[in-house]
Amino acid sequence: MKNWRDKLIGMLSAIGIMTILMSSYSQQSQNGKYMVAIGVDDDKGSIILKMDTQTGETYRWDKKGLRRYEGRWVKLIEN
Repeated sequence: MKNWRDKLIGMLSAIGIMTILMSSYSQQSQNGKYMVAIGVDDDKGSIILKMDTQTGETYRWDKKGLRRYEGRWVKLIEN
């Protein structure tokens, strides 16, 4: 009976240690840092915006000509 209890306690302690390690790792990762919004304008086509949810900085996608996937992010400045 003692051997069975030792195995059970060992498994539960291993699960506890893994839970602590996984929870400390997930707090350090930066998932969900940006929020993206897409709008359609009749004259200019579409506009793509991204906002940094931690700092509040907003960027607009400046595409090259008619090429949709080539371009760069331009920071929007408040007036």
